[in-house]
Amino acid sequence: MKRKWIKKRQIVLIITGICLLWIGGTMYMDHLKLEEEMIKVVKSEEAKNVLETGLKNLDPNALTAEGVIKSYKIDYENIKSNPMGGISVPLIINGNYKLVISNLLSRNSIDGELGNLKIGSANTTYELGELLKEGVEDSEE
Repeated sequence: MKRKWIKKRQIVLIITGICLLWIGGTMYMDHLKLEEEMIKVVKSEEAKNVLETGLKNLDPNALTAEGVIKSYKIDYENIKSNPMGGISVPLIINGNYKLVISNLLSRNSIDGELGNLKIGSANTTYELGELLKEGVEDSEE
């Protein structure tokens, strides 16, 4: 009598374990698919144009020899999905990891169709903010 109870308990535990592994695996695969899709969007030509326009809004001479922002690199390891919608894309400026701009890329949905990609917000590190202020003051003199 006692043996049957143990066998039933073992079967229930095995089935529960299999279900948990299946659910966890499915969630992990969905996460990988989402990451892949975000990187695909960030690598697109449209995203490049939007990000460069955002840089030029911060520094009119961006990506030129006269600008504070001479180059940028997308930090693909730190791209994240924003809980409020969109993709958080960090840009490393001039190869210096202390000079970072965090952009929030998003798309509006118009009548069920995706609109254009845009920057919802952009945050700079303190160091970059100070450099940009100095650049603006120098250009006004």
